Amino acid sequence: MTCVKRVESRCSYPVECGRGMAYSSLIDLLRARSTDHPVKLAVVTDKEVNGLHHMNFISELEARHICPTVIQIDGRQSSKNFDVVMQVFERLMDISFSSDDLLVGWGGGSILDVTAFVASTFLGGLPYCLIPTTLMGMLESAEADTAYLNYMSHKDCVSVSCKPVAVIMDVDFLPTVPENFMKNGYAEIIRYAMLDQITLLNRLVNKADMFITIDECYLAKSRIREMNPNAFDFGKEIKEAILGHFRFLRYSEGEALAFAVAAMNPSEPLFRLYDMLGFPRKLEGVSKDSLLKRIVKNLAPYKDEIKVILASGNGTIHEKVMTQAEALLFFSERLSIICESVNR
Repeated sequence: MTCVKRVESRCSYPVECGRGMAYSSLIDLLRARSTDHPVKLAVVTDKEVNGLHHMNFISELEARHICPTVIQIDGRQSSKNFDVVMQVFERLMDISFSSDDLLVGWGGGSILDVTAFVASTFLGGLPYCLIPTTLMGMLESAEADTAYLNYMSHKDCVSVSCKPVAVIMDVDFLPTVPENFMKNGYAEIIRYAMLDQITLLNRLVNKADMFITIDECYLAKSRIREMNPNAFDFGKEIKEAILGHFRFLRYSEGEALAFAVAAMNPSEPLFRLYDMLGFPRKLEGVSKDSLLKRIVKNLAPYKDEIKVILASGNGTIHEKVMTQAEALLFFSERLSIICESVNR
């Protein structure tokens, strides 16, 4: 039995969430776009997603006489580049894809970025739909208005504006997501809780239904955005310092964000939740001084008007302006919470 709800979103296009509804919602979208000519459907995905969910998605489409062209690419973050985009271009040219057809991105964040980039650039723009299969994709990619590619060793340094015709989020994809990828989404929920209401953490503690949790997250995001659009920078300084030092080789984006949130607003209940979800409590392999130097360097252009987002977990968000000296002291204290006491 399918269950569908349109979530609260800033987007002008529909963002739907439900259970077991990805193929039926896509069919409805195709019917709404039907013209005198048959609409071709091309689905960009990776081997893992296609292998796990082919039967309950692609086969369901085929059973209803919709035969998509499946374009299988490398879905790793490191493969989000022009080479992969060119592969998709070539396949679309092979099937004479046009702006009357529909492109679908079905997978995690990298697949969604590549699909949006292709759709925004091929033939001057293609209509496209996103079907995220990871928690992070469902929480963040649905509202993304920019698609990013890596170039050489630089992450997300090439971008283009984008806008899908719809986003379809089916939580039935989530049980097969590896736990280390789920943690990226958990970290986002923890950040929303700190910025809006700490009670949102109860949904993680109680392992609540993700269908309802995602809907509550979008409501929280809407309230946060109304209070202060810059609030989503909460913990950004520390997160970027960690990612910049390790270049994703030791800690995931979710783990880096979790460290940043803990440093900005530490509490023993939060650390107990981290233990339950498998987040580390202490950074290893880097000194506090090394991270502090990265933060200072990143903040240098702002001179003595450094804006730092503070949050209490009770819906209060404060944007504090600091001098360089004040920021240095502030982040030194914050880093002490998550760094080993002995520098290495």
